[in-house]
Amino acid sequence: MLKALVLGMGMSGVSASAFLKKAGYSVSIYDDNREVLKTFDGRYAIYESSEKYDIAILSPGIPSDHSIVKKLNEDGVEIIGEMELAGRYIANEKIIAVTGTNGKSTTVSIIADLLKDAGFNVFLCGNIGKPVIDGVFHHYDFFVIEISSFQLETLKSIHPDVSLILNVSPDHLDRYSSYENYLLTKAELAKLTRPDGLLVLNGNDEPLIAACSPVNVEKKYFSITREGEITYRNGSIFIGNDEIKMEDLNITGIHNVENIMASVLGVSRWVNDINTIKTTLTKFRSLPHRTEFVDEFDGVSFYDDSKGTNVGAAEMSLAGFDDGKVVVILGGVDKGGSYEPLRNLAEKKCKGVVLIGQAADIIKPYFEGFSGAVTEADSMSQAVEKAFFLSKNDGIVLLSPACSSFDWYKNYKERGMDFRNRIKELKRSLHG
Repeated sequence: MLKALVLGMGMSGVSASAFLKKAGYSVSIYDDNREVLKTFDGRYAIYESSEKYDIAILSPGIPSDHSIVKKLNEDGVEIIGEMELAGRYIANEKIIAVTGTNGKSTTVSIIADLLKDAGFNVFLCGNIGKPVIDGVFHHYDFFVIEISSFQLETLKSIHPDVSLILNVSPDHLDRYSSYENYLLTKAELAKLTRPDGLLVLNGNDEPLIAACSPVNVEKKYFSITREGEITYRNGSIFIGNDEIKMEDLNITGIHNVENIMASVLGVSRWVNDINTIKTTLTKFRSLPHRTEFVDEFDGVSFYDDSKGTNVGAAEMSLAGFDDGKVVVILGGVDKGGSYEPLRNLAEKKCKGVVLIGQAADIIKPYFEGFSGAVTEADSMSQAVEKAFFLSKNDGIVLLSPACSSFDWYKNYKERGMDFRNRIKELKRSLHG
């Protein structure tokens, strides 16, 4: 019997383990958290360094320099990801795959909705939540897959009919040696695209366009500044002569204009009816923790963009608000990039900055000489209160941290929920 080792028992690891067991493998598991392993007691064997494995499934969160990964490489074991495992079993389904630094989850969600509303059977999966392997053998029309750079590192067998690379700005520089290395990892998706497939790119991202230029497939570009098959001007998106007014939709911001443009191009081979497109977009609402309105009281509006885990995402969120209105909450775990672009935009958009978490001391020097207020907070409760009083009567409090959440929280969702709960707490203390 073939032996498989699954490294990391998060959602994708759990699904990969169950799939391999059904496929007839003897499955062993490993997780850095020993308590997690106890929950699978009796269902799978536990990793033993003396065992010989035929294949190993590496969860995205486990780095390639992990001691067990090094040993597996020394032993000549094939190491792949859950997504790669799934790719070896996907048969006749069409594949639309999306990567990029920011906007992936919103874009795949719009694409899935456009296809569903056009009558297709769609499995939305990947980095957004459900593992790809969960959709294998269920006879979907489409797999719509969100793919992170970590997942691309071990991906070979998924060949999308349409690949979308939304943007690439500095991120995860705590994992990648340089921006260029990170960019080239993202550009791997272009190389995986079927020869008769379509590659959708951000027409304003020159380094990305250059990185994908050797790939010989049909390419389409979206841009908020250039005319094309899909165009943005005067607050509206134009598909040919058909107009979609952003004011009629439930999502706002230039970043969402780009997400919509990319999505429409991504489904253009199968969905062309403008009425279907308009209906889908009109129904679509912002995903949780992505510049999401939370509440308004005492002249202050609160927005949760906890998913803004890098400088580029925080910039895009901040850019959507009126000049001089925002008090932004920044900080968490630093990911290795520069905060200078955010500092420059904050000079125009912000009347205050509240710094939190481990990165506060790293971010603070960037705001020397800032025209607005700069303060620090030791908790989310304190951050919300300080931001509120800086914004009082006419302002916006925006949580868009530009950092990951792992100093105070398990993930960005927990951080966003804490932000929301502290807003409720503040409102109760002020108004009963």
